[in-house]
Amino acid sequence: MTTHQTAETRYIDAAGTKLAYRYLNPTNSAKVPLVMQIHFRGNMDFWDPALINALSQSRPVILFDNAGIGKSSGEIPTTLKGWGIHIINLAAALGIKEIDLLGFSMGGGAVQMAALTAPGLVRKLILAGTRLSVGPNTEIGDQQKYFVPLATSVTDEEFKKSYIFSFYNDSPSGWAAGEASWARIMSRTTDRSPHLDSELARRQIEAWSNHSTPNPENSYERVHELTMPVFVVNGDNDTLLPTFNSVEAAKLLPNAHLHVYPDSGHGFLFQYAELFAKHVDLFLDGPEAGAAKL
Repeated sequence: MTTHQTAETRYIDAAGTKLAYRYLNPTNSAKVPLVMQIHFRGNMDFWDPALINALSQSRPVILFDNAGIGKSSGEIPTTLKGWGIHIINLAAALGIKEIDLLGFSMGGGAVQMAALTAPGLVRKLILAGTRLSVGPNTEIGDQQKYFVPLATSVTDEEFKKSYIFSFYNDSPSGWAAGEASWARIMSRTTDRSPHLDSELARRQIEAWSNHSTPNPENSYERVHELTMPVFVVNGDNDTLLPTFNSVEAAKLLPNAHLHVYPDSGHGFLFQYAELFAKHVDLFLDGPEAGAAKL
C-alpha cells in the first residue's frame, strides 16, 4: 500500500491554479475522502508519516499544497477564505462532491472558511491545534517566544529547533517526542519541497492577521453556521495557540466534540499519532448527526 513516504505527487488544474497533491488509498470508495490542510510555512511533506499512514489505512486521504506553497503554482492568498477557496476548487477539479476536512494550526482557520464558503461540500470538520477567528475571549500566546522563531527560521537546524520548541513541551519527554516526529517527517527523502521562504511567509502572516481582526465574514462571527459535526482537538499545554481557545471553540460550535491529549502541546497529533488516528476514525465513521463517543 502507498505510504506518505512513497506517494506520488500529482498535479491538477483547479480553477486556473496548478495544485500539487498526493492521494493515498484512493480506491476505498466506500469512505468520504479526508482532505488535510497543513500549518504555517508547511507543505504536504511536513505531515508526520506516523499520522498519515495510520489515517490512510481506513480511508482515502488527500494531502496538497495550497496556492503558492511547495509544488503548487499561484500566489498565496492573504485571507484564510482565499486558502479555503483553493480547497473547494481542488475538490471540484477532482470531481469529489463531499469531503471530510482536517486543518492543523493556521490550516485550521483555512478549513473553517472552506466549510463556511461551501457547507454542502464538507461532511465533517476536524480542527486540530487551532482556534476560531478572534473573539472577546480569545487567548493569545507569547508570539515573540513561540511564533517568531517559526516565522524567521532559515536553516534546517533552525527549523528543527523552532518546530520542537513551539510544538512540544519543554521537557525531556517533549523534546524526545519532537525529535522522533522530526525524524519521521524527514524520512521522505525524494520529491521534497523546503519550508516556505520567510519572505513569502509574510503573506500567510497577513492571512492570519485578517483572521485575528473582528470581521463579520470571519468564523467567530459566523460560528453558528458551522452546523456539521466538528471534532476539536488539542494538547493540554498548547503554548503556540493556547488550549483555552479549543475549549472555547467547542462551546461555541453547534455540534462539536472536544478532546484534549495529556502531556502534550501544539504537536499533540504527531506525538499521539496512532491514538489520534483512531479517534479520527471514530469521529468520521460515527453518526452523521453528531460525533461518536470517544
